[in-house]
Amino acid sequence: MPSRFFAALLLCGSLALPATPSRATSSGAQPGSETPANMKDQIIMGACSQAMASELALAGKTAPAGMVKETCGCVVTQLNKRSSLDQAKLICKQMAAAKYGL
Repeated sequence: MPSRFFAALLLCGSLALPATPSRATSSGAQPGSETPANMKDQIIMGACSQAMASELALAGKTAPAGMVKETCGCVVTQLNKRSSLDQAKLICKQMAAAKYGL
């Protein structure tokens, strides 16, 4: 993944309220595993989780159980599929809205 995605992810405003079941892994991970497979995925998960926590706090909302992990897993999966950061955020926001009604 080009380093511009890391910079964009770290500098992005937020991920709002996205989510989807996570298969946030690249090669070598077991199907259904929600643990990032490598350091790149861990960095994305961390940045995503912080962005979501900040946005939820500003909105005065509490995330339903598992939402942040699923959402950030969705972002990792989309980025590993070579989606742009904006595409990944849009896809995952739409899935979260549908699943969690937010």
